[in-house]
Amino acid sequence: MSMNFNDKQFQARIFWGLKSRTGDEDTLPPRFLEIAICEAFGYKHVGDGNFYADGILGDTQMSIKTRQLKPIRPKIKQGKDFHSDPGKFLGPIHNAKQDKWTYGLEIVQRRQGLDFDDVNEPAEKIGLATLDGFLRNVTESHNKYSTKFSQEVISVHGWDHTGMYYLLSLYWKEYQHFDLNRISWCKEGNGVSGYITENGINYKLVERVNGNSKREGTCFKEYKNVLNWTNTAKIKIPKPESWQFNQAAILAEIDLKEKSHASLLLKT
Repeated sequence: MSMNFNDKQFQARIFWGLKSRTGDEDTLPPRFLEIAICEAFGYKHVGDGNFYADGILGDTQMSIKTRQLKPIRPKIKQGKDFHSDPGKFLGPIHNAKQDKWTYGLEIVQRRQGLDFDDVNEPAEKIGLATLDGFLRNVTESHNKYSTKFSQEVISVHGWDHTGMYYLLSLYWKEYQHFDLNRISWCKEGNGVSGYITENGINYKLVERVNGNSKREGTCFKEYKNVLNWTNTAKIKIPKPESWQFNQAAILAEIDLKEKSHASLLLKT
């Protein structure tokens, strides 16, 4: 199942979006990126937050997850960002203080409610029920949009370490559900985590936050090592000047629209 990406259209859309930003250091909002990515792949944007699909094309649905990453800007050493040093931002991450690994980039898939006590029940029951609920949502999305296949797209974006360029990296592949036999579950922090072992290292692969948590309650997260994904696209856009605000021209356009609508109402 191939995906055709129009990089020129995407670059133009991103540049246009950057010119529309309000503040100098503002980043592009997730919904704008969803629509721009759908356009670049030729998909129809349908994302409303309730289903897995953000875009559809024929018998394929596409889920888009965006992550905005800030660069590292030290005072003395040269700065880093996810283009200049992708391994530091997009691959497995080691928390030296806790001596724990996460498998890759943190992605919030959705809020996944459960119909039982998610605090006192065993970790494995909570974890498996979370994955089952997520998979049901993927199936419900197929049923709603009459699709058979699923593609997932991860969009990483943000300013580079100089502040003069906006960076975007896209990673995509056909969605594959987890091998449940590889995951071991434990209660950790304010939720449940699922770990896998590779080359003797335990990596956190998935996580669900307890429903009673003040922050991110019921969120289901995946940690994705996108450095292993073979389908990628990267763009680097120079910071543009924002659109000039012309009050007189805008008010004239509003007045013209109001007169046009009034004229149509009179005719009907």
